[in-house]
Amino acid sequence: MSKLKHKFRSEALWMMPLALTMFFSACSGAEEESKQEQSLLTVSTVVAKGEEYSHILNLTGTVFANREANLGAGFPGKVEKIIYPEGTQVREGQVLVEMAGEMLAQAEAEYVTLKRDYERVARLVKDGSVSRQEYDHVKARFDASKAKYELAQKNTRITAPFSGVIVDYMVNEGENYFLNFNFEPGYSNTSGILRLMQLNPVKVAVEVNERDLARIERGLEANITLDAWPGETFHGKVSLIKPYLSTTSRTSTVEITIPNDDMRIKPGMFARVGIQFPEEYMVFIPIEAIYRNPETTREQVAVVIDGVVEIREIERLRSVGDRAAVIGLNDGDVVITGGKSRVQQGEQVRIVNNGGGE
Repeated sequence: MSKLKHKFRSEALWMMPLALTMFFSACSGAEEESKQEQSLLTVSTVVAKGEEYSHILNLTGTVFANREANLGAGFPGKVEKIIYPEGTQVREGQVLVEMAGEMLAQAEAEYVTLKRDYERVARLVKDGSVSRQEYDHVKARFDASKAKYELAQKNTRITAPFSGVIVDYMVNEGENYFLNFNFEPGYSNTSGILRLMQLNPVKVAVEVNERDLARIERGLEANITLDAWPGETFHGKVSLIKPYLSTTSRTSTVEITIPNDDMRIKPGMFARVGIQFPEEYMVFIPIEAIYRNPETTREQVAVVIDGVVEIREIERLRSVGDRAAVIGLNDGDVVITGGKSRVQQGEQVRIVNNGGGE
């Protein structure tokens, strides 16, 4: 029995140095790992978040009439009678102005005379009493007089081509009307006797850059505010997207149609417009996580995957407050905010989320 105890003591004494060696070796390894981890660059991070987002595109524009026209006669003449005053709502087809009948009487007399000549020559050409050349000459004069007479009939009474409001007279009753081809910015030819506008509905014209234009479509809802009516919001829809862009501004004109039953909205008013886009899935990160590559000047972020840095180019879609919706990241990606400009591709880092910046 004493020999067995002696054997166990001998083995225990022999194993103690080995155990101590293993213990101190393990402690040394842990200490080395701790020192190595502490030597890594520390960074603060955020997690990219994917969510459904409905974007509102804010623009400014000007109110215009839905339709407008400058109305006048096809030839000069005296304005005999103005039937309705400015501001009158008229219906399509109503007579608005009557011109003096001198031009019509003159055209009618010429037409009647040449009609008799034409009918006489038409009979004579059949039996060879007049030449075909003379017949053609008389017929041409008759056709011209007929067209002039019909034009005079149409232009003696000026009618409304659409329902609208008479907003302005450029010629007063009793004055002579002359054709005068001048143009006013934002409106049509200023030559005419009166200007007619359709004010229900009205439209707001805004300029949209080519980046946002691809997402705009007819029927999108829009909210409109006007300085003339503070605190009130009007509602409309996108009704027209011009099929071309300006070569100077790289924008296209988009029109929003707004009901105007009470006629409170006037052409020329300044408007603030918010076009509502449908909801779509976007990935958001803080704007502070984005920085530019000094060589390419492209925007990028630093992503941490299993403690290793991956530099990734992104495309910023839009900014919303202090966040940006981007392409190039997925929901759940860990993105560096503090220390981003000091890290390199493939570098190991230690995350300390203390909210610190650069």
